[in-house]
Amino acid sequence: MRRPAWAFTFALAAAAVWSGRALSQPAPSSSSAPPLTYADQGWTPADRQAFYTTSQGSRLIPYEWFKTLRRANSDEPFGADGLRRYGYLANEYATNNLPVGFVVDTRVQPNQLGMSCAACHTGQLEYKKENVTYALRLDGAPAHADFQLFLSDLRDASRETSANPQRFEAFAKAVLGPGYSPAKAADLKVSFDAWVKQFGDFMDKSLPTSPWGPGRLDAFNMIFNRVAARDLDQPQNFAVADAPVSYPFLWNASKQDRTQWNGAVDNGLFIHALGRNTGEVLGVFAEFSPKRIAPPVGVPLILYGDHSADFDGLQKLEEKIAALKPPPWPFELKADLAAAGEKLFEKHCSSCHAETESSVVPNAWATPVQVVGTDPRMAKNATNRTADTGLLSGSLLPRPPGARLGSRGKTTDILANSVVGILLDGTLKGEPALQRAIALDFQNLQLGDPDLLKVGGFVKENLSGLFRKPSAAGEGAYEARVLHGIWATAPYLHNGSVPNLWELLTPPKDRKTTFKVGSLTFDQKNVGFAVDVSPFDKGDFTVDPENTNGNGNAGHAYGTDLSEADRWALIEYLKKL
Repeated sequence: MRRPAWAFTFALAAAAVWSGRALSQPAPSSSSAPPLTYADQGWTPADRQAFYTTSQGSRLIPYEWFKTLRRANSDEPFGADGLRRYGYLANEYATNNLPVGFVVDTRVQPNQLGMSCAACHTGQLEYKKENVTYALRLDGAPAHADFQLFLSDLRDASRETSANPQRFEAFAKAVLGPGYSPAKAADLKVSFDAWVKQFGDFMDKSLPTSPWGPGRLDAFNMIFNRVAARDLDQPQNFAVADAPVSYPFLWNASKQDRTQWNGAVDNGLFIHALGRNTGEVLGVFAEFSPKRIAPPVGVPLILYGDHSADFDGLQKLEEKIAALKPPPWPFELKADLAAAGEKLFEKHCSSCHAETESSVVPNAWATPVQVVGTDPRMAKNATNRTADTGLLSGSLLPRPPGARLGSRGKTTDILANSVVGILLDGTLKGEPALQRAIALDFQNLQLGDPDLLKVGGFVKENLSGLFRKPSAAGEGAYEARVLHGIWATAPYLHNGSVPNLWELLTPPKDRKTTFKVGSLTFDQKNVGFAVDVSPFDKGDFTVDPENTNGNGNAGHAYGTDLSEADRWALIEYLKKL
């Protein structure tokens, strides 16, 4: 299979010292922020701008409402600080003070504020040199933002505005501007209250009482709640999103033959990526309103076309991600120690984390999905959760052929049915971005011209296993990725329960049971972020000793029996990947 040249421009990055190429493309800075530089990851400023500012069809709140909304119990505009208090990063390409990954969908009136993958998959570290603090932006790295705090604060601020007549009056005058009238304000109140109720109810039923904390999100349960509960109008399907995971790093993601922490998505083709990313945008507030036409006999007709997913934006973002390289280690590297560590890596780590050719997708890496003793809650939740299927009952499943959804089914199947339906609808309508993605896949697989008859079967065949873990994977299994750039992705394990690489190579019984999260201060020795300070009031991570509630740090005990000297050598090698 031949993919476009940009799709596989990945290479191992050589180590860099202070003056090396890792510290490139300086960005503007303010007096209140450390000087910012971007890691050299193969992107131009135009690539980065596209990643930071492209809409994928997420519609969180009307943009004029967001601009006018004030914080609960305060007169300060909700977005006045660019959402820095939640850990979101400044966006030099924005003209509206929105942070990285917060974008406005202008395809609809009123314009809608939403989120893109950049909000959760853009990282940053801070370090000192000659007693001056500097910042290094890491595109595609996990964010350290507190998403749950943002969502709960937005809920509280909107409820306060709805409940307080004086506050709403000021809100209405600002939103309506010169066109304000009591009648228009009354109409606005109806619309605003409806949004406040649906958003507030969703958050009340979804957010856990034990917070996710900075840098984590229970993505699967939030997506399931959107589709199976809200979009299907089945409120009994809500479940608490209580198995948060860290945000995966994005570089090299397109080269894996499976993706997601639990390996539940086939990967390596653009149609795979569109399936995965359509599910993702449904979870971050894309609109989706399927409709059922039930014939007297046979399979019901489901109309999937009423949605806000932006295929053009999704494909554009995926192509940028495919060109993204891992960030090179930006500090001094001990070459002799790293060479010793490479031998240890080959002996102790390469069986799971090597660049092994996939037997499923040409020119992709095999991605093992296996049980290694880590906290199983996320994997179990994703596999075992069920829900009432509502209007989708009786509709066809992606697989096996002829299978249908019953009145109750796996939430993974409900999501897969919805996503495949959305993509098939877009294919029939000739969506240009879908046509481009499929044409590239046909070219790379040498399948000839993508006529309509071939395309429908191609989409269904390649998305037949969407959101299902590999059949051979045990319960509680997670993916093992190629570790390029792993130094930039702390904290470690799928749930962020281990703060740095040194702790990861420590026997599980000796790992930290509590540490602070959310800091951008980088620990060059242990390879992670500071564990003794946090910019958040609730920035403490407390480990579950039973390893069952989503916060366990047991498992992945590989390399923990090495000598201390060997562990330091292995860490030195991991820095240069």
